[in-house]
Amino acid sequence: MPSWYEDPILQTPTSFRAKTVTIASFFSSLCIGIVILLILPVILVVFILFLFLWILPGFGYFYERYAEARDRKRYYPPIEEMKPWGPDNKLIHVVHIHAPQSKLPSIVYLSGMSISMHYVKPLLSKFVKFMSEPVEILSFDTPGYGASESPSDWDAEDLTSEVLLLHKIIGKSTLRKPFILIGGSIGGLLAHLYYLTYPKDVAGIIFLDPTPPIVFEQGSATLANMNRLSSVLRVIARAASYGLLRPIIFLFDYFGLGDFGKFFHPSYPGYIAHAMTQTMIKKLANQIHYYQSAPDYILKQQMNTSILNDIPLLVISAPDSSKTRLCGYHTEKEALQWWCDHQRVFLHNSSNAGFIFRADHNHVQCVLNIELTANATKALLTQIHNRIIH
Repeated sequence: MPSWYEDPILQTPTSFRAKTVTIASFFSSLCIGIVILLILPVILVVFILFLFLWILPGFGYFYERYAEARDRKRYYPPIEEMKPWGPDNKLIHVVHIHAPQSKLPSIVYLSGMSISMHYVKPLLSKFVKFMSEPVEILSFDTPGYGASESPSDWDAEDLTSEVLLLHKIIGKSTLRKPFILIGGSIGGLLAHLYYLTYPKDVAGIIFLDPTPPIVFEQGSATLANMNRLSSVLRVIARAASYGLLRPIIFLFDYFGLGDFGKFFHPSYPGYIAHAMTQTMIKKLANQIHYYQSAPDYILKQQMNTSILNDIPLLVISAPDSSKTRLCGYHTEKEALQWWCDHQRVFLHNSSNAGFIFRADHNHVQCVLNIELTANATKALLTQIHNRIIH
């Protein structure tokens, strides 16, 4: 008898075939490369002129501050979604879909890096439709993300404060417990940390291509790459403060290519406008920095004897070329194996856990495929129901 997580609707379709490089695709890529090389000098000249006209007079610096304030006002969420639950009573953007009549466990959705509620809120509405019955869902933006106010002290942010903030928001929202945690990418790691800290709050967890804690282990190749990324983000944040990113925001709407373009093309109002600001980029760099304490945090919390070892857990993994670069491997196959092996660490705290590999998805698709998430939730609910009966 197949396991509960082996439902065909959750698996890679049998009709899927991995992409292969053909002569036609090779020459197509070659032509695109030649065109880029030809127009590169023109782009360089335009960029230099842009620097002189935009930055040197200080116009970009002042316009950036005006534009960020304007966009915050233009895309400000409904006032009832802004809660004074952050550090120092900072306003936090909390999306809470109520369902008083629902008989299902509530759900806490934790998004990945750079994905704000401007993007998540429409996804959650679709999630409810895919579930085919009312369900209570809670999600939020941490300080510095989306419409949430920036922290008073960036240096005061750490992993413990992020877990405590999640716990505080859940408590303030009077969410029914135990609930299901759904975490995508770095949100999957946060879900894991929360479960280790407050195991009795959680009825089950779905990890959508989660970031394994080994990524942040001291001395690892992945941590070195993450540190480089953090440094680059800080430089980009500085550039954003001078308005350098503001003129190219429209490119994400009209010229997004490939998987990167698919991520931006839904163009939910306010998402792109906030994603390219100094505040948001600085937050990303900060998150990469304080998540480096994740391995130590896990070691401490694993001493918690109240952790339930039969809670239903499901990891859905997907291939992605960026993982090859992050792991430092030369081949995609090696990186994929490394990534899958270390994602299985999320399953070690339960005897009722499943692992699914979706070869037809990349990282972004796995995290944001809300229909897949709903189907995974339905599968998980069968196990939660069985636990209640027994």
